[in-house]
Amino acid sequence: MRSTRFTLALVVAVVLLTTGIVYAVTRTAQPDTSDATPTTAETATPPAAAPTDAAIGRAWETTPPPATASSAPAATAGKLDRKGMSADELVTTAAQVMTTWDTTTDVSPTDGYHRALPLFVDEYQDIFITPAKPVLPEDWWEAAEHDAESTPQVQITDTYPQGDTTTYYVVVSWTWQSEDGWTLTPDPAHMTFQVTKGKTGYVIQNWTDQQLQ
Repeated sequence: MRSTRFTLALVVAVVLLTTGIVYAVTRTAQPDTSDATPTTAETATPPAAAPTDAAIGRAWETTPPPATASSAPAATAGKLDRKGMSADELVTTAAQVMTTWDTTTDVSPTDGYHRALPLFVDEYQDIFITPAKPVLPEDWWEAAEHDAESTPQVQITDTYPQGDTTTYYVVVSWTWQSEDGWTLTPDPAHMTFQVTKGKTGYVIQNWTDQQLQ
């Protein structure tokens, strides 16, 4: 009788031990998701990549679209005011003024750049200075022989925003015209404008003419 009770107790102990092991293994295999939160890698937004050489090459393509034709009115010297301008208006107005010349009064292209100074940061007052002996492009010499004036056309062909600054890729073409009917349209200029917004509105903080590099 005592042997029977001992055998029964042993069987019960083995069953309980086996059940406990199975439960422990099963609980370990199941991950605890009660406190799971997204990791930084899952939620972080990747930084904007710098434009490649191929992307920069496409930035100045005037066709196919997108391309924004200039809609800003021709600015009059001495009346430029960037206050209230959108970034697009600022860039197109600057490009127009910088390439609007009168060879009967302007000595070099820098005269046009100087007229656009109200649209730039103050540092450009020391950059846009007409040189004493300017090196003039060939089309300028021809235009000067006819006392011609230039009429520009501006296209914003691409933009590259990065933080608080947006880089504008701009193609500017112009036609020289004189009173005697002479005209000349040289190759277009490819410019970049870096625009940022300050306390008084948008302002051009950097400019590059690719032909000058």
